[in-house]
Amino acid sequence: MNSPLTENTQLKISISGIRGTIPAGLDPLNLVQFVRAFAAVTGKRIVIGHDSRPTGPAIQHIIVGVLMACGKDVVTIGLAPTPTVKAAVKLWNAHAGIIISASHNPLEWNGLKFVGPEGFFFFARDLENWHKALQSERSPAVEYNKFGSFSERSGTEAHIEDILRIIPNLSQIRSKAYSVVVDAVNGAGRRSMPALLERLGCRVIPLYCDEEGTFPRPPEPTPAALKKFGALVKQKKAAVGFALDPDADRLVVASCERGVLSEEYTLPLSLLGAGYLGKRRKGSIVVNLSTSNLIDQIAAPSGLTVVRSAVGEANVVAKMKALGAIFGGEGNGGVIHPDVASYGRDSLTGAALILSAMAAGNNGLDDLLVRLPDLYMEKDKAPLKNTDPESIFQALKKAWPDAQTNEEDGLRLDFSDGGWLHVRASNTEPVLRFIAQSSGKPALKKILTRARQLVGG
Repeated sequence: MNSPLTENTQLKISISGIRGTIPAGLDPLNLVQFVRAFAAVTGKRIVIGHDSRPTGPAIQHIIVGVLMACGKDVVTIGLAPTPTVKAAVKLWNAHAGIIISASHNPLEWNGLKFVGPEGFFFFARDLENWHKALQSERSPAVEYNKFGSFSERSGTEAHIEDILRIIPNLSQIRSKAYSVVVDAVNGAGRRSMPALLERLGCRVIPLYCDEEGTFPRPPEPTPAALKKFGALVKQKKAAVGFALDPDADRLVVASCERGVLSEEYTLPLSLLGAGYLGKRRKGSIVVNLSTSNLIDQIAAPSGLTVVRSAVGEANVVAKMKALGAIFGGEGNGGVIHPDVASYGRDSLTGAALILSAMAAGNNGLDDLLVRLPDLYMEKDKAPLKNTDPESIFQALKKAWPDAQTNEEDGLRLDFSDGGWLHVRASNTEPVLRFIAQSSGKPALKKILTRARQLVGG
């Protein structure tokens, strides 16, 4: 039997999990092999959930059968956000979990995200063990009379309760009776986010919170994809709007005055509600190398140190755990609070924290935004093709010989004026991503023009 770890552009295996098109990347044989290897390196109790892709239930059936045949006791929670599955693994003392989702990839894709003990995504060492099991093709199958059990359960309520536990001003939020637009892209958060908001006393104005298994807009929550969402927030004069990706681990915010905000505002807005600012306490915040400096600028006056990691939730969490960080996340709208059982990117936690900040200051969202500096940042990507990324990195270093370099994940160049450029191969797509931030539009344009010439975008 050939290993599915072949050179296949329709299949991506990385720290972010496995993603593939159906069937060129992910087919039943691949799935069986992937799950058998997972079973070989995990404990007995496994939680499984999926996003709203129409292929999700069928893939879940394959996974459940393989795991039971390997002696695992499987609990399925059905349609559920990625952070809900992670929280369920932690709260129910399960040994592992599988999330069936391709996140923001188009509908023809699906994937597997592996969760280990305590609800953490597989770290590098876990993935290495899984790779070894996959390549060895050893079978963890058990005798017929030792098959595992199967049960169904909902994880939504447990996840919501765990989030509410960390919010100090629930009564304040509830007294505001905020009107909130929710664009769930008909995804895994279409029930969970409204349920959380209703617990917080909000009046939910739903957009794309239907039961259809299709995405009514591009699944990645970019400003271009969220035009209808931003217009609805303004039309309804809503206090705030929350837009999600299909598996609801990322959050994008919209205000009544400004419309859809850059996803880079989600993390600093959430930090405002976490209760750490203004106390001059020591502590670290971990974000990835592609995250804007907005969070640095609001954390510094409170004595908090911002540390950067490689891109990918597992990388951010690994560094948070190592440092005992009090907060973290990624600039793509991923909020990570270590005191929530999901301990990873969690759109529900982000929404609750932003509402907490709004209520605590007796201010609207636009009043909070005044506290944040202007953002001059742009994100782009170019097909990787057959180009060696290392040759591009060398060209970039020659173009900016005086820049400070960081090669932990691709290449990040920090310039003397506070601007920076980060170029790296994507974990989830066959593309080279390049992201830049500067102090103003002219400087940003200059960086990006030169970068595009060298990257080939």
